[in-house]
Amino acid sequence: MLEHDDRLITEVLNELIGDLQVPLPNLDAEYSPPDLLFPAHLIGLCVIKMFQYNLARRIDRLLMSTIARIQKKTAAFDSDYTSAFWLSNVFELLSIIKTSMTEHQSASKEYEQSERAMNDGMQYLESLLSDIYFGWIKDMQKRFAKLIIPGVVESEALPGFTASDSGFFNRLMGTGPRESTVKIENVLSFFNHIWRTMEFYYVDQAIMRQIMSELLCIIGVTAFNNIIMRRNFCSWKRGMQIQYNLTRIEEWCKAHSVSDTTRNLDRLLQLVKLLQLQKSTEQDIDIMFDVCDLLNPAQIKKLLSIYAVSDYENPIIGPVMNEVSRRASPTDKTDKMLLDSNDLSEQVLYLTARKVPAIETYIPPEFLTPRIRALVDSQTDMAYDEEDEEAMGEHVDEYNDYDAFNQGVPAANY
Repeated sequence: MLEHDDRLITEVLNELIGDLQVPLPNLDAEYSPPDLLFPAHLIGLCVIKMFQYNLARRIDRLLMSTIARIQKKTAAFDSDYTSAFWLSNVFELLSIIKTSMTEHQSASKEYEQSERAMNDGMQYLESLLSDIYFGWIKDMQKRFAKLIIPGVVESEALPGFTASDSGFFNRLMGTGPRESTVKIENVLSFFNHIWRTMEFYYVDQAIMRQIMSELLCIIGVTAFNNIIMRRNFCSWKRGMQIQYNLTRIEEWCKAHSVSDTTRNLDRLLQLVKLLQLQKSTEQDIDIMFDVCDLLNPAQIKKLLSIYAVSDYENPIIGPVMNEVSRRASPTDKTDKMLLDSNDLSEQVLYLTARKVPAIETYIPPEFLTPRIRALVDSQTDMAYDEEDEEAMGEHVDEYNDYDAFNQGVPAANY
């Protein structure tokens, strides 16, 4: 079956990938890791059994066909559920194969071709993982970017500090001073949706942290660049409102144990801090440059030049601006005004595959996979036979550790 029967590979490609309906989050049902990661484990089982029989060409064909089919399945990025499901399963399959090759230690040249096929497969799986990750992030950013300015910069959730510049975009379009329906709650709801989706599909924790870091990065860059180029955003009251919204985001990150990702907001937080500082004396300038050390002098100069002084504030007098201009002068031509956008095309996804303690052999009961079931049954029978042999004190050979991993021992940790 492993060596000549193409119907096993067909079952894998059709039942486990092509025709598979991704399970959707359901409040009335609980899903365990085997319920959602069974494609990775069953494909991994087939690959490892082929390796045990030294079937290099079959390994190559199964892995390359699997990668191509998953790539086709995920190319549209039209569903967060599909993207998260396959991101998790591809990472799991990569981890299974890496674990099996770590356990397998052979100096024999007999397995040289099969080892090469496994190593090539792992490289292509890593590439597929990156494609799914960055493709999903790009789609996510397109949707999320629409929430940033109205939800983080314009949203006025803090009572008593309503700025007079509300509804800028609406007035610009001639539609009157209507308030945007997007609030900071919409930003947090987006976070919750993505986080719960990743949790449901058992996406690796390192990937979850990276995705949240990407979302915070786009907040930091987009909000910063919009504020520094628009006079209507540079006021004390607006600074108070933005500070409140950013505090809500920081609290969300702390509650989900990803506080370290808020470093992507550091420059934006300093910009907002500058809007709230006193700006009337040269001593104030010293404090400003000290507190806002991540901002370059050109950015500080620009923010002060467009700052809207309220009736209750002291005006920014000439000597203050002259001193700021003097400090900015040496680097005025080299300092960048805007923050660089996060160019995903130049990034590389660095992840460490986890050690998978055992291959799960769960198959959903509705799946019509007779050949995969036969392979699972033979694997289970082998495991029972070895347990009987060990109980009788019979000899266990040098490949016991590698075989144990491949015989469906219940996984201890997820």
